[in-house]
Amino acid sequence: MVIATLAEVVAVYRARAALEASHVAERVGISIAQYLALEAGTAWPGTEAVEAVIDALQIPHSHRARLATEGAPLDKYLQRVLHGYDIPALIVDSAWRTVEANAFARTLLPDSVLPGWNLMRWILFDEDARRRIANWDDVARGFSGALRDAITAAPRNAELLAIREDAAHLGIAAGPSSRDCPDVQVFVWRTDCGAYPISACLATVPSGRPDLRQITFVPRSTQPVPVLMAAQSSPAPWYGPLLTDLLSCGLCGLLLTGGGLPATYSCATGCLPALLADDLELRIAKEVLTHAFPAQACRKLGIAQEMLTADGIELELNVPVSPQHALNQWQRSMTNTQRRGILTTTLRSATIVPAPNNDGVDLAYNWRELT
Repeated sequence: MVIATLAEVVAVYRARAALEASHVAERVGISIAQYLALEAGTAWPGTEAVEAVIDALQIPHSHRARLATEGAPLDKYLQRVLHGYDIPALIVDSAWRTVEANAFARTLLPDSVLPGWNLMRWILFDEDARRRIANWDDVARGFSGALRDAITAAPRNAELLAIREDAAHLGIAAGPSSRDCPDVQVFVWRTDCGAYPISACLATVPSGRPDLRQITFVPRSTQPVPVLMAAQSSPAPWYGPLLTDLLSCGLCGLLLTGGGLPATYSCATGCLPALLADDLELRIAKEVLTHAFPAQACRKLGIAQEMLTADGIELELNVPVSPQHALNQWQRSMTNTQRRGILTTTLRSATIVPAPNNDGVDLAYNWRELT
């Protein structure tokens, strides 16, 4: 057996010592939840706590040198995953300093390539952040909550304490402490061309590195509901895989990417088999259309179509009278732009996990509230 991560090493040595997790946590002075998260590789209780765990379990120096602890460089696998994204993504350490950023993140945040650049400090204090983030107050509140959590995990970290002191001098109040801050926080970016692009900030733990956080900015559509819209108000054409930014792997949490010939969706970690795009898109479309076009909604759309027709507005497609009618239009008449519009205004995300007995995959849906 090759032990490659801190989580695996800790689990093995605790089992060898025949210790309960509660015993180790009590010796170290952390909660059982914090210890179990460390052993699972999903959280970082702080450098001092980790060192205390290593001492308590009497892990020999021959293994300590190989552990993925704070300050260790990224391995080539994590680098490939990071630079394989076609959206902005960067990895930060426990003090929110940039460890590495991909090309899209460097375009979005040019200073992120500078040594010691700190995402937390940039958001809270930099005038450029206030200028570029239209909803800066909400974003700063979320990141100040993350700052509180980071200091709780590493109470002697000089960088974090300096940020807290500067925030206090500027009167920036800490938001509610939450392990999810700033996960799924919305960023509204100001541009010079009018329309403001919106992205969701996803904060995840890279595989095997609970001391780090990967920050990914996932674009979100700002188009109004484009279900079978009139020709004169059609959204910009959509090119590429229909399910971009909507699919995630239920095993590792990464977004699935699409492409290739034949077109497939796949997980960068390889923990899911490549899924044929046509089959998966049709399977998800059936669920989405059933959700988007119940009988009552179809009746309302029919009335709206009659009113538009009376005003001389021609629709590109007739509104569906049932989910099956909508599916027929999906397969025969809709453009990718219309299909993408229905997906993004109905579905927040879909999570894919292997089905029991390796019989294909199962899907879990996260729906938007339809009004």
